[in-house]
Amino acid sequence: MTILFDYDTAIVAMDLSIQPKYENVQLDDDHDEAGSNTEVEDSLMGDEKKWRNHDDFQTAPQRRRNKVLSVLRTAHTYLNTVLLLGILAVIVRQQLSSSVPARWEIGGDFTGVAPPTFGQQITTFKMDQSYAPDNTSEFFTDDVLQRWNALMPKGMGFVWVNDTHKYHDLPTPVEWPDKTVFTTSMTHQLHCLFAIVQTYSGLKANVTLPSDHHWHMVHCFDYMRQAIMCSADIALEGHETTFPDKNGGSDGWDSKHVCKDYGQVKSYLESVRAYDDQLIY
Repeated sequence: MTILFDYDTAIVAMDLSIQPKYENVQLDDDHDEAGSNTEVEDSLMGDEKKWRNHDDFQTAPQRRRNKVLSVLRTAHTYLNTVLLLGILAVIVRQQLSSSVPARWEIGGDFTGVAPPTFGQQITTFKMDQSYAPDNTSEFFTDDVLQRWNALMPKGMGFVWVNDTHKYHDLPTPVEWPDKTVFTTSMTHQLHCLFAIVQTYSGLKANVTLPSDHHWHMVHCFDYMRQAIMCSADIALEGHETTFPDKNGGSDGWDSKHVCKDYGQVKSYLESVRAYDDQLIY
């Protein structure tokens, strides 16, 4: 028995027998993949719906809360800014109030030699005729003279200044051997006032006066005028209590004045004195 084998036919037969199996598998895979994709999409859509429902539930109160928080944050920022500016203003004001008055204190030193400030005190003016007695002849007694001398610091306000290059606007020094020396206005004013009282008392009591009293008085009148205008004390004064004619004016007594601590001023002037004399004239 002869068996004829057709290779091509066998190959075709094999292809036909195998092909449906692969096609079935391919179809099954496509179906499964589509189903899987649908399930994933359904799951994601369900989750998204849940999140959307949650957001919808929270939106209204959260928006109100966020608006309130936003307003509070803005107000807090604004308040902090205002407070910061206020603090800066206070700091600047304190710096200015501590530096400018220190440098330009009324009745103070401009050159930088003397301390910038002295202590202050409230002083009530009281009548005291022991420096200018009503009986003008008494002015020339030792007791009255010692009272005037005691007003002066040791050194009489003549100060010895070293390292003059450290300072500015220094006047021409007074003549002094081996030292750079200046006097001070307060002691100069006291000296002038003493000379005025001395001249008046001498004329009134017919006491011989120094030969230079005329030009000295002319100088002191103008010097004291400018000194009074410079300090410009504006303390309020009330009705007089000591005028003989009771003219209704003011004698200046019992009024309160803002003054330098005179003890501090004297101590400072004595600490820088050029010599040790303590005389008013």
